[in-house]
Amino acid sequence: MGRRKKDFNTSDGFEEWGGYKKAKVSKLDEQFKDESKIVKISDIFQGVAIMVNGITRPPADELKKLMAQHGGVYHMYQLSSTTHIICSNLPTVKIRNMGTKPVVKPAWITESISLGKIIDFRRYLLYTHQSISQPRLDFKVIDKPSTSMNQSTTNISPEKSTKICVESEVKSPKKIEVTSRSTKTASDPNFLEEFYNNSRLHLISTLGAEYKQLVCQIRDKHDGFFLGRKKLAATRGNTTNMQQENRETVIMHIDMDCFFVSVGLKSRPDLIGKPVAIAHARTARTANDNTENRSLEFAMYEERNGNIAAGASRVANLDGRASMSEIASCSYEARKCGVKNGMFLGRAAQLCPDLITLPYDFEGYKEVSNLLYQTIASYTVDIEAVSCDEMYVDCTEILRETGLSVSEWATHVRGEITAITGCPCSTGFGANRLQARLATRKAKPNGQFHLKADIVEDYMSDIPLSDLPGVGRATLAKLANLGLTTCGDVQISSLKCLQSELGAKVGETLVDQAKGIDKKPLNYYQERKSISAEINYGIRFKSLEEFWSFLQTLSHEVYNRLLDTGMRSRCLTLKLMVRAATAPVETAKFLGHGICDNLSKTTSSNQIIGSADVVFNEAKVLYEKLNAPFCDLRGVGIQLTKLEKPGNVDNALGKFLVKKSEEAGRKIRDISNETTKPLVNITKGNAHSKIVTKKDDKPNNTPKRGRPKGSKNMNKSISNKGKKSLNKTVQNNTINKLFEKKKNVFLPTPKKMDIDLNVLNELPEDIRNQIIKEYEITPLELIQNNEKQKSTNNQPKRQEKPLKPKKEDYSPFSKLTWEEIRPIIKHWIERETVPDKSDTEMIAEHFKKLALERKIETLTRVFNFLFRVFASLDCPWHDAYFTMVNITQGGMVARYGNVLAINTNFGCCCM
Repeated sequence: MGRRKKDFNTSDGFEEWGGYKKAKVSKLDEQFKDESKIVKISDIFQGVAIMVNGITRPPADELKKLMAQHGGVYHMYQLSSTTHIICSNLPTVKIRNMGTKPVVKPAWITESISLGKIIDFRRYLLYTHQSISQPRLDFKVIDKPSTSMNQSTTNISPEKSTKICVESEVKSPKKIEVTSRSTKTASDPNFLEEFYNNSRLHLISTLGAEYKQLVCQIRDKHDGFFLGRKKLAATRGNTTNMQQENRETVIMHIDMDCFFVSVGLKSRPDLIGKPVAIAHARTARTANDNTENRSLEFAMYEERNGNIAAGASRVANLDGRASMSEIASCSYEARKCGVKNGMFLGRAAQLCPDLITLPYDFEGYKEVSNLLYQTIASYTVDIEAVSCDEMYVDCTEILRETGLSVSEWATHVRGEITAITGCPCSTGFGANRLQARLATRKAKPNGQFHLKADIVEDYMSDIPLSDLPGVGRATLAKLANLGLTTCGDVQISSLKCLQSELGAKVGETLVDQAKGIDKKPLNYYQERKSISAEINYGIRFKSLEEFWSFLQTLSHEVYNRLLDTGMRSRCLTLKLMVRAATAPVETAKFLGHGICDNLSKTTSSNQIIGSADVVFNEAKVLYEKLNAPFCDLRGVGIQLTKLEKPGNVDNALGKFLVKKSEEAGRKIRDISNETTKPLVNITKGNAHSKIVTKKDDKPNNTPKRGRPKGSKNMNKSISNKGKKSLNKTVQNNTINKLFEKKKNVFLPTPKKMDIDLNVLNELPEDIRNQIIKEYEITPLELIQNNEKQKSTNNQPKRQEKPLKPKKEDYSPFSKLTWEEIRPIIKHWIERETVPDKSDTEMIAEHFKKLALERKIETLTRVFNFLFRVFASLDCPWHDAYFTMVNITQGGMVARYGNVLAINTNFGCCCM
């Protein structure tokens, strides 16, 4: 029996050609109308129908909701009635097949809603429809022009049209607002956001800081399991017969090759092997001729730089129309023609006429950087982040556990990085960071090189001194006067001669570097020293009100960055770039800063900066003191320093205010201190101590303590920004968790009636009010507590039995890291006129415990910090420092049978 054909319902519309599709679209439209019954806010998108293509921010569901709320229509498919296509990125195939519908960024919708009116979509076009042979006419966008204006500019060339607009602005009493996306200045309310969204330097600095914080998070949260290392070791089998080279310390330097270009070529594989550069400008020639101003500015530039060849060559052969857009990155094919990173596009096009420029891909850079760091984190957490595409890695343990040689490991890790990220990288290996970095230079491009110990000096002899870190133009000039240009020249030079010319420390460091010696270890915990927001492009103000408005916006930006780190600041610096007196008003680079004088001023109040309004008010006062004309400003920046963690510091105050905790701690310390005595005397004046004998029972005659000048809190900042989800084949769940947001750790909160009012009254007003607010202390409770404490003090003390020492001595610092202890010590120094002996010994006992736990790297950082701070204080604080040294050295001798090299050369009466 044959299969019976299904009867069609002639009334459902499906019998027609395309009927199903038509019915589906109709159904989706009806669903949208049903969903649009939500409360309508406005009709600004009346007559607008959008279709979202790909991933956008905000996402498609959110855009659908916004269109329903504001009178628009949302299409799931592109129809003839669709007016706009919304997307953030499109592949090359879709670009080629793109129709005539305008392709607009989602910001067009969100910003139109924020302004309460629909904005000209041409400012938000993602792609235009012109070909190479038909470039876009660069008309300025004029908001709501009059009818007569439209008629007068019809059928006029772009040059004439522009001229008429300018003349009408001068002659007509009614000013026409002219805005252009390509010519925004700082007076535009949206300038700051757009500037940072398109600034490569902002991206590089931001990502660099984020990955340094990320490494800290990874190390703090890691459970010791490395999936990548275990898999690699499993493929090797028995690793007992390890090679001799794997027993020494091996530092690896990873650097992605032409990072920006490599990411750009992922979407343009047809350009591989061609000269490519990344820059904002698309052409090497500008529309306007600025020869006169450029000649004057270039002459001033060379004069200020002392006619240095490197500086002069940067602006050489640039005429009045050559583009001064900087090249952020260029391929090796372009470098063969003489093109370099940082070169102006106009000069690069002269050297390489076939140079192709690509736009920036900020999201692509972030994605590849995340994959890079995640890949390495699957093998080790001994990472020092340098930037988004560069890092140092101590791979000693990897080589020992897997049994791989350096060459085998380099081949493996480079292959994995290339496979996961789609971008090539180069690796260099050496016994220290200097050797590893210089080895990478030989490995490039897309290679690897191991600088072994037996060839280090020979290899270094040909290295130019300019390649050494820390050797700048001033040092190079001094060395050139001595006839020294390479590391080999320094190797055969006299140390005394170099020290007499460069200084004792710089001369010694230079000799070590010339031999491939670098005593600086990898820094896994890099701390944020400052937070700033600076702009030196597009700064043009026509009135003081425009400058105040911009300064207020910049204040909110820098304060939001401070909030993102979870820290607070006590110091603000305003930085200004002011046009030099003889510099031309019109700069060589369009809207650039030109030749400027740099001015700065810092607040001295030392008060906590608690809001964006405080930032603005402080910056406003500093600007009025600097008295710089707003019309000559070419750069504005706000920097916040003296950073500290509010949670840790506040709870540390609570610790210091709890009487019972202090008394219990002192009793236990009295027992433990009986076994802690100075072991050996040391001669006074020695720069590096072994064990120091301080003067016992020395009266503290100094009523006033000194304070370190310009001391800064260098707490590490934890970024609250989330990370993208990363490739699952690379990492396990443990590593992925390391990329999550770190929670703040707070100390236990003391009971409010355990607070010592005598100490509370001595605190600064802002801190005192904060404690009263935090513990919800009422005035009545303050009076009752005061009377209670007085009556308690008048009662005869009961004789208490000595406490038995516990297995583990009491210490309020036992569960804190050094980064969390440092602000507590800073607060202790600021609060106390003379250090209390019990407090000093309590801190020292914790350092002794670190010595017993073999945490030498932490101790080195601790005493380097303490010496810097205590060096500017008075003798009683120096005595406290010596006490800490003695107790700590006791732990060193007990653990290692030797002492730690600690600087004690204060040069005062205590020595």
